[in-house]
Amino acid sequence: MKSNNVRGKSFRSARVLIAIALASVMLAGGSAALAGGDKVGGGAASAGGHKKPVFVSGNSTASDCGLPGSDWAISLTGDLKGCWSAYIQDYRCKELQDYALYFEEGREVFVGKFRGKQGRFRTTYTLEAAYAKGLCQSFDFTTQVGGGCTHRVFGGSRVFADAKGLIKFIDVVTGVTGDPVTGEFDAGTGGNNFLYYGRIGFGHDDTAPRPSRTASSATARPSAGFSSATSLPPRTRGC
Repeated sequence: MKSNNVRGKSFRSARVLIAIALASVMLAGGSAALAGGDKVGGGAASAGGHKKPVFVSGNSTASDCGLPGSDWAISLTGDLKGCWSAYIQDYRCKELQDYALYFEEGREVFVGKFRGKQGRFRTTYTLEAAYAKGLCQSFDFTTQVGGGCTHRVFGGSRVFADAKGLIKFIDVVTGVTGDPVTGEFDAGTGGNNFLYYGRIGFGHDDTAPRPSRTASSATARPSAGFSSATSLPPRTRGC
């Protein structure tokens, strides 16, 4: 088995169940969004006038389109077309027996179009991802094994003025390999693209708490039991 291109060594004894569990966590939370979902482009009135949640999906890639001060950004295609900017508010990293587990929280702003109509919305997000051992010291995000993130949508402007919903992203990581018998695996070279799916409802009152506009990566606070770098290097590969 080839060693990781970035770190130059194999990472042994990873259990296949770990990967299965991570995938289950990411997908289970989104199963409700798929149940009874209407097909994209049908089954609901035009955006801005209906209350029935609309199923959305698509793809995204890392981009430099971010708003001023954002920590990273991605460009979306599919049902949502535009730029998704993220501002990190908190992060935690913990070295486990066979891999490093990384958590991140923050806020985001999407500026773009839905079914040809322009608008913007805001989100709060949580990210969970597995990396090769040593991430909590190096913060080398190119050693990713798997992961994804959950985003709660809050109303914004124009077509998204009263929008509210939940969108999930699944990372497609380049170069991850593994042996299903021994559990030996090699980390990849980072997220290549980020698939998304979820539901957005329109035309209702947004009574949920609004995400903070002031916190940024400069105020990140590692939690007890987790290690962090003094200054977290910017992530340039999206979710």
